[in-house]
Amino acid sequence: MSANTFTRSTSVSERWYRLRNYQSKDFWAMVFARPMTILLLLPVADVAWVTPNLITWISIVVKFAGIASIGVWPTWEGGVVGGLLVNLGLVLDNMDGTLARYRGTSTYLGYYLDKAVDNLTLAAMFAAFAYRAWQQTQNPWELAICMFGLAGAQVAAYCKWVQQKVGLDAELAWHASHQSLDSYAASRTNQNPIMPPPKRTFVQWLGFVAEAVVSILKFNEVDIFFFLLLALVLNELWIFSMAACAVYAVGMVIAPIKFYFDLRTKLKKLQFK
Repeated sequence: MSANTFTRSTSVSERWYRLRNYQSKDFWAMVFARPMTILLLLPVADVAWVTPNLITWISIVVKFAGIASIGVWPTWEGGVVGGLLVNLGLVLDNMDGTLARYRGTSTYLGYYLDKAVDNLTLAAMFAAFAYRAWQQTQNPWELAICMFGLAGAQVAAYCKWVQQKVGLDAELAWHASHQSLDSYAASRTNQNPIMPPPKRTFVQWLGFVAEAVVSILKFNEVDIFFFLLLALVLNELWIFSMAACAVYAVGMVIAPIKFYFDLRTKLKKLQFK
């Protein structure tokens, strides 16, 4: 990501609107990460030296500080500090992309760096929590199920990526055969597209909150941070190491099937096999 020339907002309300440039569908992002992202960026979004790159590197440091706290500080205080730090890192991770969209400075390498670091820190977070849970109980299943949970989350993420990659190839082939490839390519040149915020009535906001609460049942990737923090705050590590990770482990079976049928549906619409 780069800090190119950008247009500053003329008012706080305009800045607020422009920062609401991505609409998440994950529980913990909807109720925590996205609101905190906008709140923290609101006073600094037009400060030139606060760049997406700077925020990215701070998020890496903060996440690894939290991971270290979870792994080597065995007291309840250490767990809470670690959980809060990795969740602050999650917010910072949202902030860099949001600021890049706000300024129109998104880059392909910045997008790659963001996703690669996410995978690295996620693996380290699972490992640190597994070690902490094993230290507390000496139960080898605490280690095993955490690692199965990580494997499930990574398999799901990989299958989703493959489904999107194959789907994109099919779309390119379809547009090439219909002489519309140039217009399609032009529509995809933005690596980090802006999603303008919808205008909601009070009733629609209630629906938004209800949607967020229901989405927790989907155990999305971002929600890992919620279940981890909940387990650490309550000092009931099994909530994450045994229960949540067991659900994520099922992703090793469910994800390949789900994304296969998602891809099959898309290819059918494009009249591909």
